[in-house]
Amino acid sequence: MHNMFWRFIESYLPNYSSRDDVLWDDILTRFLEDDNVCEEDMAWISKEFNCDKKLVKEELIRMETCFAQEALVAFFQTHSYLPEN
Repeated sequence: MHNMFWRFIESYLPNYSSRDDVLWDDILTRFLEDDNVCEEDMAWISKEFNCDKKLVKEELIRMETCFAQEALVAFFQTHSYLPEN
């Protein structure tokens, strides 16, 4: 399910490959998964979240909910289900 979600986001989220918030999501995900995070990014995580994984998870849920909503709007606009703003 997670892979399907990200394939949809990659396909429909406007400017996916150049968005800072998508990069932040990747950094926070790597932190949660105990994957490699550079010192500069760890300093940001420490400052913003006090390295609290619960706070990081809450932020990821918030961000990914926003990604999904924005991608759904773009999907429906692309397929002529919604009028453009």
